[in-house]
Amino acid sequence: MTMLDPTVGERRGARVSRDVYTSDEIYRLEKERVFGRTWHFACLTSDLKKPGDFFTVTVADQPLILLRGNDDVIRAFFNVCTHRAAILTGQKCGNYGRVLKCMYHAWAFNLEGELVGVPYEEGYGPDFDRGELGLVSVSVDTFFDLVFVAINPRVPSLVDYLGEIVDHLGPYVQGIEAIGRNSWTYEGNWKLWHENFRDNYHPEFAHRNIHDIIPHYADRGGNWALEPAHSVLQWVAEAPNAKAYIRSLRRYSGVEFAENDTPSFSNPEGFHEAPQEVLAVFPNLDVQPGPKTRGRGMKAGYIQTVTPLSPSRSRVDMVVYSAVDDDPETRARNLENLADSQGSWGKISGDDTEAAHRCQMGAQGTGTRESIFTRGVAPGNGGQDADPRDEYSLRIFYRAYDDYLSAE
Repeated sequence: MTMLDPTVGERRGARVSRDVYTSDEIYRLEKERVFGRTWHFACLTSDLKKPGDFFTVTVADQPLILLRGNDDVIRAFFNVCTHRAAILTGQKCGNYGRVLKCMYHAWAFNLEGELVGVPYEEGYGPDFDRGELGLVSVSVDTFFDLVFVAINPRVPSLVDYLGEIVDHLGPYVQGIEAIGRNSWTYEGNWKLWHENFRDNYHPEFAHRNIHDIIPHYADRGGNWALEPAHSVLQWVAEAPNAKAYIRSLRRYSGVEFAENDTPSFSNPEGFHEAPQEVLAVFPNLDVQPGPKTRGRGMKAGYIQTVTPLSPSRSRVDMVVYSAVDDDPETRARNLENLADSQGSWGKISGDDTEAAHRCQMGAQGTGTRESIFTRGVAPGNGGQDADPRDEYSLRIFYRAYDDYLSAE
């Protein structure tokens, strides 16, 4: 099943059928062929610090649990008791101690997934074999402080899967830990959210605060398509235009306040220009670190994954992180700043949620039946020498998406 126009080569993926946002059959195939065959970010290694620590995720409707064992090894299993299919826990994270016990019939498993306790076991007869009924494992691997899982054991190695984004992502995800989390749902397809983080074209129009604060947002940026299906979006943070921002706030809120009432501009003389990036990993992981400057800020940022709940409904899970050695004041500032802009209520995420919902409403119409990703005509992968608003990174996403969807 191909959802792209017949264009070949680098231009493949320039036009995409809008059925990918609305079709129940395509949604079913996505779970099986895209999410069932790729690596997925699950948590940070700091979420699994000591033996017995666990973290749960869902991939392609499959409940999974990650555990740190007594041998300090991180393992992943289906979060399903092998007796009657009850999930072992509905909690997001915590510590199990030494044994995972199912609430239904108290079957117990150790941290290595082995079945170690069955009440009234003699009733099963002499042929009952605990060794055949341990938890079913799934693939797990780490990339510095990021933990990934894969349902299909035949996926490529994690480093091979990450491909060209390895060198870009690595410096940001070492020595970090979570300081806050936020989740929300929106009425729109999951790809619309992930497209957004490969798109340097929309921010100056969709985000009023970016337009006011950084009027030349993308002019000195870049947008790279990275093999096999990832991307890096970059821009340069400029000195904020405080006066324009305050005028805009007054106009839209009706509230009168002075410049020094806004903490973001309380120390303008300390501002320095710095490149900032958004890294997108196929199929649904987005990482936005802090600015590359003076050795600071690189260890603060956020990680988002978007999970499909139906063709027209999705959930965003956001992890705000900071450096493991940041002081409490720095952590509080990082958390407040990112929550203000990127949380479910944030000035930026609110706009993105609205845009995704509007695109979903339009995709259900019977007018134009293709979405267009044709910006950027020069050969190559975009980047610094191309227009930062070009769509190379969106085309590489849809080429990979179509390859997965088409492979039986």
